[in-house]
Amino acid sequence: MHRLMDTVLVRKTLAGDKNAFALLYRRHGPRVFRLLRRLTGGNNAESEDLVQETFLAAYQHLADWRGEGAFPTWLCGIAYRRWCASRRDAPQNVPLDEDLPVAAPDADPFALLSARELESALETVLASLPEHYRVVYLLTRVEEMKYREVAELLEIPLGTVQSRLDKAIRLLYDRLSCHVSDVVTLPKGAGRVPRKL
Repeated sequence: MHRLMDTVLVRKTLAGDKNAFALLYRRHGPRVFRLLRRLTGGNNAESEDLVQETFLAAYQHLADWRGEGAFPTWLCGIAYRRWCASRRDAPQNVPLDEDLPVAAPDADPFALLSARELESALETVLASLPEHYRVVYLLTRVEEMKYREVAELLEIPLGTVQSRLDKAIRLLYDRLSCHVSDVVTLPKGAGRVPRKL
């Protein structure tokens, strides 16, 4: 259903309907922003600039999308390449907390604080991962791209995608263990994920 809607909106845009592209932007802009915000280490200004560059490039090359893969995956590929072209040596590590639920008036403040602390720790640890592990983790686990799509985007073998994801998961468990007392060791096989070819 979503893919069909994207296909229709792309065709309308190519036929000159600017409102159709505005709908594509509204549908996928937040996802592209979240990816770029994590890639830039939480730099909102840089992420917003890169979102604009991504959608401008997508608009200019819209005819290149053949509808074979998912449109959001194509957009994330453009966003990743834009980030690679403009990345800075020292990104800021700003935790993301915008996705946390708003507390109900009768909510347990300790539970909310714990959730915020865990979210902050996860974002900080994720930002601290070596870039090649962090990028694979974000594309496969957060953006839910298939391994084959990530391999093509990053121009690396499929096995390298799988091994980098496994290493990223292990590093996340290790580094989060000091933030969360319940996470002590990586359970056997926890780094292994089903193949999404």
